[in-house]
Amino acid sequence: MFSTRFRWDLKPNRITLALVEKRRGGVPVLDLTESNPTRAGLVYPSEILQFFAEERILRYDPAPAGMTEAREAVARYYAKRGIRAEAERILLTASTSEAYGYLFKLLTDPGDEVLVPRPSYPLFEFLAGMESVVVRSYPLIYYDGWSIDWERLLGEITPRTRAIVVVNPNNPTGSFLRVEERERLARLSSERQIALIS
Repeated sequence: MFSTRFRWDLKPNRITLALVEKRRGGVPVLDLTESNPTRAGLVYPSEILQFFAEERILRYDPAPAGMTEAREAVARYYAKRGIRAEAERILLTASTSEAYGYLFKLLTDPGDEVLVPRPSYPLFEFLAGMESVVVRSYPLIYYDGWSIDWERLLGEITPRTRAIVVVNPNNPTGSFLRVEERERLARLSSERQIALIS
């Protein structure tokens, strides 16, 4: 009766299990994988909250791509850094998960593949499954810092590969791509005509 794309493995991963064990043992934990700002112990300055009392915020005025003013601010941010990004071509989303869903819809057909790093953001399988996309992984290896295992990455590319995903900084490792890795990924993406999602 229901689609098979929702049959995913719900078992907790090793990081989640270790976190639960530490907390049960009463060990104080600073969880650097926490990406929900409402659970990260942040204190919100009152001047930020005053924004929500403005008249224009209380008026419903749908903008499917995001508020024009917000998209213009994003364009200005990039312009100050020498990057041309037109506000009309910027799409704001409510979350990275929503953005990944849009990108998977845009770039793939059912059965196509995206390559994602391991370890990485734990929702890729779920998000790709919602779009009937196959997830293939390439390992990040640790030797004096995290880096891409290029041999394995290249070995995972098939004729159905439509995108290579990188998470920078990586969640949960906190590692960043090195300049040479970014440049090599850009060349690979261009040569193979595979989208690079970062």
